[in-house]
Amino acid sequence: MDRTSAPRQEPFWHLLYRYLWPFACFRDVTQGSLIERRQNYRYNRQMGVHLPGFMAKWACLTLVFFLLGLAFEELLEVMLPAACCYVTSTWALTICVQLCVAWLWLRRFPELH
Repeated sequence: MDRTSAPRQEPFWHLLYRYLWPFACFRDVTQGSLIERRQNYRYNRQMGVHLPGFMAKWACLTLVFFLLGLAFEELLEVMLPAACCYVTSTWALTICVQLCVAWLWLRRFPELH
């Protein structure tokens, strides 16, 4: 890369992915030698401090989509968009629960390997 060229802009979808999806920041602890698995687990425990922030983001998304579905259902009386918002809210809640379980697991079992 030339020093005079400007840095490339990251695509919006990539930024959104990194902002909302924490699982790409963690390492697989089921692959590799025993030492590698231990190192990966310790790395995951260090990265676990960021999980509450991701849980808050997904909880907010859950609330937003649920309220949007409620608005479609009650105010506008259209059922299909309301159902889509409720389903999306349920998916967001599922991810929030997964994040909560992962965070509790990493705090509860400090030295799994």
